[in-house]
Amino acid sequence: MGGSDLPLDRLSHRTRLEAGLAFLLPTAAAAAWLWINAPYFAGRYLICAMLVAVPLLAVTRRAFVILCLIIAALFVPISILGVFLGLFLFFPSAVVVVAAAGLAARRPRARTAARIAAWLVASSVLAGFGLAFRHHVFAASDIIIVNESAPVDRNSARLNSLSDSIYKAGFTSVSVSTWTSDRQLAVDAPGLPERQRQRLLTLVRAQLGVVTACWRGGTQCNG
Repeated sequence: MGGSDLPLDRLSHRTRLEAGLAFLLPTAAAAAWLWINAPYFAGRYLICAMLVAVPLLAVTRRAFVILCLIIAALFVPISILGVFLGLFLFFPSAVVVVAAAGLAARRPRARTAARIAAWLVASSVLAGFGLAFRHHVFAASDIIIVNESAPVDRNSARLNSLSDSIYKAGFTSVSVSTWTSDRQLAVDAPGLPERQRQRLLTLVRAQLGVVTACWRGGTQCNG
């Protein structure tokens, strides 16, 4: 039996499973995020995701470590050169792959340190993607829908009056336009902080002729 075939040199199923979970999860999160936001380049994302699985095919510890380092080295230029395609989101996977290489160490302390490092990075990346996905899906609307007591149009004095009141209150980047109904106006307020959003909504609701006003998609409207 050759030295490379000794049982101690073989990669255990536990190490393979733990490493796979550690660096496949953030990679899958990156691929899913990019697939949702830029599906035109989905093939490139899948290739990056599949590259991470290559070290899991190793039979020996040494081969596993070498493959981990090679894949991590590939991911760095891919992340930099593909920054405009969103491939930089795979850069954390390279860090996880390097940390996961330590799972094949012979010394228990080295394996424990690698395990902690790999899961800390993986957990941080997953938490970041989770928060970004939540913000993306449940993003606050920038438009207040105003229901008027009388019909309005683009040139109505009512539209101009509301616009002037909002401008004089200090909301210089807010615009007012007609909406889907002849009794509705839309107040577009992009990028306002939460405190300013509530102040603007209160101001709009206080205007004469306003029946209800609420952020688009919201359920809290005054009657």
